[in-house]
Amino acid sequence: MYRKPSLFVLCSLLLLLSACVSKSKYVQLEAEHADAKHKLKYTETRLGYTDESREKCIDSLADCQGRFKEKEGEKVQLSQEMEGLQVSLEESQSTIEKQTKVIRDLHATRMKIESSLKEQIENQEIKLEEIEGKLKVTLVDKILFDTGKVEVAKRGKEVLLELADTLRENKDQNVVVEGHTDDVPIGLGLIEKYPTNWELSAARAVGVVRFLQEKGWLEPERLTATGYSYYKPVASNDTAAGRRQNRRIEIILVPKR
Repeated sequence: MYRKPSLFVLCSLLLLLSACVSKSKYVQLEAEHADAKHKLKYTETRLGYTDESREKCIDSLADCQGRFKEKEGEKVQLSQEMEGLQVSLEESQSTIEKQTKVIRDLHATRMKIESSLKEQIENQEIKLEEIEGKLKVTLVDKILFDTGKVEVAKRGKEVLLELADTLRENKDQNVVVEGHTDDVPIGLGLIEKYPTNWELSAARAVGVVRFLQEKGWLEPERLTATGYSYYKPVASNDTAAGRRQNRRIEIILVPKR
C-alpha cells in the first residue's frame, strides 16, 4: 500500500537540495573570485611594467630633448663660425684684390717711367726698384742739383716734370722724397746755411717736393720730404765712386692705405 511521504521527509529533502545548490554556487563564486584576483594581479603587474616603461620613455624623451638642444647649440655655433669664415674670406678676397691692384698699378707706373726716362736709366743716372709693394726711383744728385746747391737744376727740372706726368695719373700712390748725402763735411760756402749734412739732405728733399707740387701739379697731401744725411749709405764713402752713389734723391711711391 503506497504511503505519501511525510511532511518531515519532504522538508528534509528540500533542505538537502537547497544546501547542495548553495554549495555549488559558493564553489563557483570562489572560482570566479580566484580568477578575478588572478586577473587583478596580472593587471597590476602589467600596470607596473607600463609605469616603468613610461618612466623610461620620459627619461629617454628628456635625454633626446637635451641632445636636441645641444645639437641646436652646435648648429648655432657652426652657423656663427661659417659667418665668421665668410667674412674672413670676403676680407681676404678684398685684400687680395687691393694688393693685386697695387702691384698692377706699380708695374704700370714703372713701365711708364722706364719709357719716359729711358736715356737716363741707360746712363745709370736713374734706377728703378720694386721693394715690398713699393716702387723706388733713385736719382743721382748730379742730375738734379749743381754742386753745393739745393735748388733743382734745369736738367733736373726736365727729369722731374717727366716723372710728374706719370705720378699724376695714379692718385692712389703717395710720394715720399728722401734726401741722402755722403759723409764729406759741408764746405765753407754753405756751412752757415746748412751746418751739417742733415740740413743739406732735408733741404734738397724739400726742394724736390716743392717743385713736384708747384710745377708738376702733384697734390701736396700726397707728398712727404725726409732727410737722412749720410746715415743710410748704399756704398762705401771711402771711394769717390761710392760717395757719388750715396749722394742721391730717392722718390718712393707708396700705395695709399
